[in-house]
Amino acid sequence: MFDISEIQFISSKLDHSLLDEIVKKAFALNNLNVVDISTNSNSKKGDSYLSTQCRITIKAKDENTSDDKFLYIFVKGLPENLARRKTFRSVDFFANEVTFYNKVWPALHEFQMSKNVETFNNIPACYYAFADGISDIVALEDVSYKGFQGISRSAGLDVRHATIILKLFAKFHGTSLAFKLQYLDKFEEIANNLHETYFTEKFRSWYENFQKVNLKIVRDAIEKELPHIYLAQFDKIVSGDFFGNISKLCEKRGKFAVFTHGDAWVPNFLMKCDSNNVPLEGIMIDFQLLRTASLAQDILFFLYACTTQELRDEHWDSLINDYYIELKDTLQKLGCDSNFITLENVHNELKDNALFGVGMTTEAVTMSILDDDETANIDELQGDDAHPLEKVWIIHPFKSQEKRLRICSIFKDAIDRGYLP
Repeated sequence: MFDISEIQFISSKLDHSLLDEIVKKAFALNNLNVVDISTNSNSKKGDSYLSTQCRITIKAKDENTSDDKFLYIFVKGLPENLARRKTFRSVDFFANEVTFYNKVWPALHEFQMSKNVETFNNIPACYYAFADGISDIVALEDVSYKGFQGISRSAGLDVRHATIILKLFAKFHGTSLAFKLQYLDKFEEIANNLHETYFTEKFRSWYENFQKVNLKIVRDAIEKELPHIYLAQFDKIVSGDFFGNISKLCEKRGKFAVFTHGDAWVPNFLMKCDSNNVPLEGIMIDFQLLRTASLAQDILFFLYACTTQELRDEHWDSLINDYYIELKDTLQKLGCDSNFITLENVHNELKDNALFGVGMTTEAVTMSILDDDETANIDELQGDDAHPLEKVWIIHPFKSQEKRLRICSIFKDAIDRGYLP
């Protein structure tokens, strides 16, 4: 019998019986027994603050044929380090992702099957998801064995990557919107199981101080790199209740509110490419910031966090148009009036939610362009209590003009488009 103890740092739930359950579910065979496991972990520091992760290869034997079957899974659980777990509120985020895999995704999948059409299935298969605040675990298909790989988190994406990912969002949002239009009560019931993980009064004391530190870095970049008019507008935008105003946008369930991914930055997309490294297909992962909000929030977060100003200047309108065409097509396939939402509606939603876009993105971009030696080693946190975020994520104004331009371009773009006053 293999030694299960080498993977139980992920979760005490990860035992022999669970592995047997997972392989039987994955292969839809009841006569499989796990006979061996091997592990591999190669995540990059800074890619996951919220969980401990591991890749596992499971070898199972078919009792009837004696054939070996291999299953590759990606599992994540709560960090062992209690200070890390409490500092980053891993329990809250884990609960949200488990709700996605156990409630949101089954409902969306069943809805598509009832229409005999598959509009969105671009996520890894989930074999098991459980949360109790102690032994939380999510076990997913390891899609790296299908050729899906991560994307560099420091450089902006090219237009081919951006188009593929925006179309993913259009399919995800369209499926969610169609489900809402046809089964509103069920949609609301599921939505009420989700809990805001960032922007709510409950977490103001957790996040606002770090947000203010981050905004000082943005201000420094704007002051050094942009005409003074932008600094004046930036000061006006952040002078009020910046955190509270973003929170109101996250709480609003308007006409075009859907299940949103919520954390649309580079590490949460995997891409399959051809032999010439041309992207062919994308997958979305990590639904820990899932919320019910305007579909524009994912679009804004993605475009500002994952693309350069040069790409936005040249392709913004065409990318939004590509998103809209895919969104309409998805609604139509699922039996809805494709004119329920117009391109003008999408642009209005982008403008109305721009504060969320710049607020969420400035953190993501700051963290993505830090050098490795600037990224906190969070497993060195001491004690059993939470540490203030601003004492863990210690960030300073950027010395590099390239990095300053990257961070201040977010506000410049939103101001130039008339999205921010």
